[in-house]
Amino acid sequence: MSRILLVTKVPLVERLAADAIQRLESSGAMSEAKLRDSANRQRATVDTVRQALRGHELRERRVQDLRPNDAEDCELVVTAGGDGTVFTANTLATTVPFLTVNSDPQGSLGHFTRARAEDVPRLIDAWQRGRAAYQDMPRLRCRTANAEVRILNDALFTNQNPAAMSRYVIDDGSTCEKQRSSGVWISTAAGSTGGIHSAGMDPVFALQPALLYKVREAFHAFGRINLLEGRQLPPRQLRLTASVPGMTLYLDGPNITVPLAPGECAEFTASSEPLRLLVG
Repeated sequence: MSRILLVTKVPLVERLAADAIQRLESSGAMSEAKLRDSANRQRATVDTVRQALRGHELRERRVQDLRPNDAEDCELVVTAGGDGTVFTANTLATTVPFLTVNSDPQGSLGHFTRARAEDVPRLIDAWQRGRAAYQDMPRLRCRTANAEVRILNDALFTNQNPAAMSRYVIDDGSTCEKQRSSGVWISTAAGSTGGIHSAGMDPVFALQPALLYKVREAFHAFGRINLLEGRQLPPRQLRLTASVPGMTLYLDGPNITVPLAPGECAEFTASSEPLRLLVG
């Protein structure tokens, strides 16, 4: 019997109040029927996963209740949701493999998911028999005065007020520059098709170690800014030091935030521990 942690997404319809659902429906912004269909597919996936994990010592956590030590003593982490669920599970203090299941393929791209519900019994059987295949996803390490986080996808360094200018010092290991802008995207190779790509950087091969950065909406009124983007293949180091109050790091989406005091530095380097994904 193996110890397995199952991390499950809570469907959006279950996180919204009844009046919010009614407003979404009446405004045409989102269909209640689609929300409930997605929730039904999520529940069906979780039921299938639970069935496949019968006979194991199963520990289950909803994604919003997850704590870093929840995978302690576990041999496998299974996520049932989308990329957001994988990103939150990535904060677990563990190096065991992940089986990432897309619980709603109709509504979720699942860039970091590697299975659907129907694949789980076969993949669990292969894992049990020691015949599983794996894919290692390189990560970055972000370290500040008060936090150390492994980044799977990307980070946004910006002011917590989206209308405020970001002021900071950027140091890529060879050049140091004071800047004003809307912030800086920092990305792994796997995250290079996301926000940093929308900001104008071309993607790179997802499985290579990389540290990519791209300045957003640089402000040149006080002198030309030169460090607008960079590709470190493999990663070396990037340091960002806050020059004003309100600077914040948003790591792998909006749920992991690290505020930076004026003068505080965030250092990005390669993580020595990739995220190992179980694949078919």
